[in-house]
Amino acid sequence: MWKESWWGEEPSPDEDPAMAELSAIEDADELCRRLLVSAWGWGSSSRCAEAVDLLARVRGTGTLPDAFLAMLLCTCGRWGRVTAKLIAAVEGAGILTSADLDELAESFLGTEVVIEFPFLWTSPQGLDLGSSDQAGPAFVADEDTMAQTRRRPEPPLRRWAAARALRSDPGRLDDLLASTGSLPPHHRDAALHGLLDAADVLEESHSRRLVRRGLRCGVGRVRRSALDRLCELDGPDATLRRARADADRTVQAWRPPSPS
Repeated sequence: MWKESWWGEEPSPDEDPAMAELSAIEDADELCRRLLVSAWGWGSSSRCAEAVDLLARVRGTGTLPDAFLAMLLCTCGRWGRVTAKLIAAVEGAGILTSADLDELAESFLGTEVVIEFPFLWTSPQGLDLGSSDQAGPAFVADEDTMAQTRRRPEPPLRRWAAARALRSDPGRLDDLLASTGSLPPHHRDAALHGLLDAADVLEESHSRRLVRRGLRCGVGRVRRSALDRLCELDGPDATLRRARADADRTVQAWRPPSPS
């Protein structure tokens, strides 16, 4: 049994109770609270439109920024396998303002997102933990108790964020190279790929420097992207010679992009 949603057909509550629970929430702050309680307790889905639908339904109904809700949705484990499609759908839906998207991108550029919030916000019933033998002090949460949770954006989110940040301010190239260079390897390579995606906004000297960095990357698809940019600078013949000198067969097979 299926029903219609803002994005088309979606499973019925009986087929997907986790999504039904999230969809029943009518307030953005409450949705944020539920997502903070657990990033991994909502099953797994490849339907990234679900997250966009949730964002569209409650956007502007709470006190927390829309970009914060979008960040929680994009880093929720339910859609962890489709983050590239998810962030493209969030951007393409026109739900968030340009400022919101810039804020979202910034949140994906750090090593991890650290969120601090009142403990009782996610556990309104409170918590009283004593040791089993009553020998140790009890832990009692009150309105002043703060809690933390951490989210590490998946590599596709890094790529999108780096590209958006560079397009918004080409003068940030050095800063972005330095900050993303401290990320774990797969995440660092994804961010470099994003910078190459946006290299058309750079002056030639800066673009060449970025291309050199890309050609030294250990990931073949990033080197192929660098070759695309090199082709724009030096033409196909020189770029084909550079591709043939690569040790990776997939890079050796590079061909000039088709004219748009």
